[in-house]
Parts: sequence; structure tokens; C-alpha cells
Amino acid sequence: MTEERQVKIMIDFIEREAQEKADELNSAAQEEYDVEKMRLVEAEKVKAGATGEKKIKQVDVDRRVARANFSKIQRLRIMEEQSKIVEQLKENVKKKLLTFVKDTKRYSELLVKLIHEALLAVRANAVIHVCKDDESLVKNMLSDLNKWYEDMLGTPTSITLSKDYLSGEEAWGGVLVKS
Repeated sequence: MTEERQVKIMIDFIEREAQEKADELNSAAQEEYDVEKMRLVEAEKVKAGATGEKKIKQVDVDRRVARANFSKIQRLRIMEEQSKIVEQLKENVKKKLLTFVKDTKRYSELLVKLIHEALLAVRANAVIHVCKDDESLVKNMLSDLNKWYEDMLGTPTSITLSKDYLSGEEAWGGVLVKS
């Protein structure tokens, strides 16, 4: 349970860091926007006074376009930064998960807990899909899992290991339990 909590704490920390970075970017963009807006407004006031009512309307249109373009640019910058942060988060989490999966003792304990939880949710004969690397690990657990299920629910069940593996690109470990 502590590993799950540690992973959750790490994920929460990373998410907070990402949110703080996004807030900083938003704040900087807003400040830059306000300065640029003030500069544009002052420049447009001078033009408007010299050219009359028709020019005032044109200035308003230009100001809206400038604001929209500036806002668009700022939003794009923020989105690019957020995208970079999310990709960094994904890579960090992937590295940590791959490291966790290599710790066979902790990883097998987590797999047992996950399978127990899934079996209680399925409450029927189950087929377990695993990554090819985890096949022997889970295969060795099957008799204990069947016994555990019968002890917990008082009814026997059939738990089998699927020959269809989870894709290595999509899953770095874990299990998929289906009825």
C-alpha cells in the first residue's frame, strides 16, 4: 500500500509542479498582455483623435484584432509549455514505473493486490491478460489466486492466463482481468 501511496504522492507533486508552472506562465502572459494592451490603446487614441469618427471605428476593429492575435499567441505559448511539461511528466512517470516494475518483490506484491481487487469486481471466472515479461510471474500466482478467491467468496472459480499479451508499447506492466 505504501508503494501506491508513494506513487500517488509523486504524481500529486508532479501535477502541483505542472499547475504552478502553468500559473506562472498565465501570470506572465497576462502581465505582458496588459502592457501591450496599454501601449496599443494609447497609440490608437492618438490616431483616433486625428482622423475622426470613421477612423475611431477602424481603430476599435484593429485593437480587437490585435488583442485577439496577441491572446492567441499567448495561448499558443502557454499550450506549448504545458505540452512540454506534460511530456516531461509522462517520461518521468514512465521511468519511475519501469523502475518499479524491475523491483520484482514490490511489483509482484502490487500485482497480487491488483488481481485481488479485479477478481472481487469481476466475481466470475476470470481471464488475466499480462505483458509477456510478467507471464511467468502471474502464472506462478494462479493457484494462490484461486485459493484466495475461494476463501474470500466461498465459491470456486476458474482463473486462467490469456495467451494474448498486453502490448509492450501500451503497457509497461500490470494486468487486465476480464470475465
